[in-house]
Amino acid sequence: MKSLIYTELGKVQEGDTPRPEEDVLIRVAASGICGTDVKAVFKGHRYFKPPTVLGHEFYGQICKAPDGYKYPVGTWVVAAPYFECGKCSWCRSGNPDLCESKHYVTGGSFAEYVGIPEGYEDGLFQLPESGDRDVFALTEPLACVMNGIERLKITKLYSRVLVVGGGPMGALFAFSLGQRGIDVSIVEPSEERASILQSWGIDVRQQSDIKAGEYDNIVIAVNKGALLSAYMPLLRQGGTMLLFAGLPSNEMLSIDAGAIHYGEVCLTGCSGFHLKNFKDAFETISADTSRYARLITCRMGFKDGQKAFDMLSHAQAFKILLGSSF
Repeated sequence: MKSLIYTELGKVQEGDTPRPEEDVLIRVAASGICGTDVKAVFKGHRYFKPPTVLGHEFYGQICKAPDGYKYPVGTWVVAAPYFECGKCSWCRSGNPDLCESKHYVTGGSFAEYVGIPEGYEDGLFQLPESGDRDVFALTEPLACVMNGIERLKITKLYSRVLVVGGGPMGALFAFSLGQRGIDVSIVEPSEERASILQSWGIDVRQQSDIKAGEYDNIVIAVNKGALLSAYMPLLRQGGTMLLFAGLPSNEMLSIDAGAIHYGEVCLTGCSGFHLKNFKDAFETISADTSRYARLITCRMGFKDGQKAFDMLSHAQAFKILLGSSF
């Protein structure tokens, strides 16, 4: 089958890989390029070594399924790339996103087909028969944002949220919080990107404009550890700082202990999502597809995969969808 293969550091190219052998197959319609995919290609990743097929933000159509399967052939679905087991100590203690025995789809989604393991029905969500389906490729990244929002302490009509970083994930925070009626702003230094965010109705600020105590929740959505110490003094007492963007595991952070002790602020983090986050993200997008569709910059075929990755590495797009038939 046609695939986009991560062949070596900095390089992807169209090629052929074996078709999955599972009894249930999804013909991938489109797959979004994630920041983790870009990081893996240009900086390397401990879990994804070349040659391999990346991709996990996808939707498509069931093209193979046994008789009596919950989603018959022809059904359009979005698939969670993984979900928790529900049985391990992490799941039973209320931390399903830390599950150590997750169920996974088979293979990366920068391919014509993705295999669905036996018993994976809970990870599939049926799409509408008509309308914009591309927007549902955003379900997985929005699920990660939903996981982050769970960590914030938001009081409606009182809380103000500041998101540091106006990339795709920062924009998803603003879309979701704005949809809930929460006052949210984004710090984005790029004039071009800031202009686009403003055209979407998002309040964009500069760091120099932020006054101490103006926001009771601050989300760091850029993978620069120094931003944590820069924004901690600006957080309102009793507020929450969310370290959302991923940082190297050995990176040390400088934190104002006084803010935590005397100001009683909370520093927290998150990674990935759990199945309820995915379900909530699916329902959130379903309720306002036009809001989230703005984030999709363009669609590109596997033959232009290197161009797509280069564009994203230079912040020249928000979300690019890849597909074998584009």
